[in-house]
Amino acid sequence: MPSLVDRRQLLSAVVGLLLIGIVLVLPDLAPGIRSPDAVQAFRGEIVSVDQPTTSDNPDLPPIPTAHVRMLEGPQNGQIVTALMIGPGGSQTVADYKPGEAVVITITDDQDGRGPVYSVSDRWRVVPIEILVILFAAAVVVVGGWHGIRALLALGLTIVVILRILLPLLVSGVPPVPLAVLAATAITVATILLTEGLNRSSAAAILGTTGAIAITGLLAAAATSVMGFSYTSGSDLAFLTTPSGQGLDLRGILLGAIILGAVGVLDDVTVTQSVLVTEIAKTSGLRGTRLFASGMAIGRSHIGATVNTLFLAYVGAALPLLILLLVSAQPGALVFNDELIATEIVRTIVGSLGIVAAVPLTTYIAVSMAPGGHVEEGRLRGDGRRTVIPAAIAGTVIAVLLLLTAALPLTAGPRSALTPTVLNPSAMPGAISSPSPDESAVPQPSGSGEPGPYLADKKEAVPIEVDGDPVGTAAVMGWSLDPGPSAGDVPITVDVHYTATAPWDLGTGSWQILLDDGSTRDLAVTGTTPPTPLAPGRTLDLKVRGTVPTNAGSPFVGYVDAQTGDFIFVVAVE
Repeated sequence: MPSLVDRRQLLSAVVGLLLIGIVLVLPDLAPGIRSPDAVQAFRGEIVSVDQPTTSDNPDLPPIPTAHVRMLEGPQNGQIVTALMIGPGGSQTVADYKPGEAVVITITDDQDGRGPVYSVSDRWRVVPIEILVILFAAAVVVVGGWHGIRALLALGLTIVVILRILLPLLVSGVPPVPLAVLAATAITVATILLTEGLNRSSAAAILGTTGAIAITGLLAAAATSVMGFSYTSGSDLAFLTTPSGQGLDLRGILLGAIILGAVGVLDDVTVTQSVLVTEIAKTSGLRGTRLFASGMAIGRSHIGATVNTLFLAYVGAALPLLILLLVSAQPGALVFNDELIATEIVRTIVGSLGIVAAVPLTTYIAVSMAPGGHVEEGRLRGDGRRTVIPAAIAGTVIAVLLLLTAALPLTAGPRSALTPTVLNPSAMPGAISSPSPDESAVPQPSGSGEPGPYLADKKEAVPIEVDGDPVGTAAVMGWSLDPGPSAGDVPITVDVHYTATAPWDLGTGSWQILLDDGSTRDLAVTGTTPPTPLAPGRTLDLKVRGTVPTNAGSPFVGYVDAQTGDFIFVVAVE
């Protein structure tokens, strides 16, 4: 017959499977958020690669095509002709081979001539599955029952995030209370599944939840002081909930910081509580002596874990760091960038949470250590322990958790960017409208000139000064932050210059062109442009201004400072 330990291990595994099953059978928590214009994507297999064909647009390079056998979807088994578009839309990396499994995306032709098939990426699901199986096998072989329970805890975390957390976020549930609740539930379930119900697991749960509260409060304070909008480079700014509101972007940022710290906190608190409990059992130490012994180990844990957290965030942000490095911006400007500043806050706040978790968990574990003394290497005594300090700590932690969930929401209305402010037709699920053309570009008040050139985002437009070409200018992107009150919406536009001749940037400026023909100036912030910009050099700048809340569909435009005419405009979608 299986031993009592084996029966407990089996019971924990069954409970874990039951919890995962309950979450999986939950109904869809975010109905109605799917966009009817979502891109269809299916698995296919390349049969043959064709020679590149010339595009109707002379400015575009020849587009390679391939014959692809569809392996999924309505066209399953059929062979279709697909454009060879690489990951991210780059044709230069579209080096697919016959027999290779690929992802086929299907979009509607704007001319109404039927669907357009594109080879958009390689099919990587099979190697990912093999890697997952290898990982699970290694965890089970090395970890035994603990490994099995750890995998079940991981599976529960994944399904909770995918089936509960994300759908509720998109449905408009306030992110901070949701993140606190999810992080607490994941912490309790994970520790109980992996460690069982005992003194050390109880101390770890209390230590982790307390550190979660501290991390959330620190993140809320840092986010408020630094004025993060979380709109820079994020398409979340243009999503709407089923109620018609925008997402709470600052709340999502706080929730991300809280959830990002939980995984590391679990490791720290479980290890620390187990160590304290084992020291108490084997040495008979109690009170301040036990606390000092536990902290001696905890300090080493802090040093190693903080560095681990820093490297984890650096690894995630490495591509962005490379881009900022090659842009040759001043160091202070790089660290001031919201994307980089956000990662710095994540690292520091997460590290502070770890630092707080060690003494907190150690104190709780010490207070829950059983009474008695060690005799002949074994703990002897009545096993009584003082739970009053642990109960007080638990009460304080509960209060901190409530504050963490409520405090960030008391500063004012949700600072979400509702896409209906600027361009409702561009939002998921909205009624589509034709793309703007040059005839739709409004003219500045009193202007009788034909409309300026309508450029795409990131399109490099040639610029001339006194009839001589000096380089190109482009609008790389924009972000908007409506703030907590009604009125004008602040807009930040990222612009890019490339000089082919000495270029006095003062000969041009940036403006917002509104649909009523009026204009608003955009001012350069953060750095002083060099004059002139040397040939072969590039420059990235941020220009800022405001647009009315009822702006409709404004444009960002480059203006010739000498003539006052718009050279080109880009629609803000």
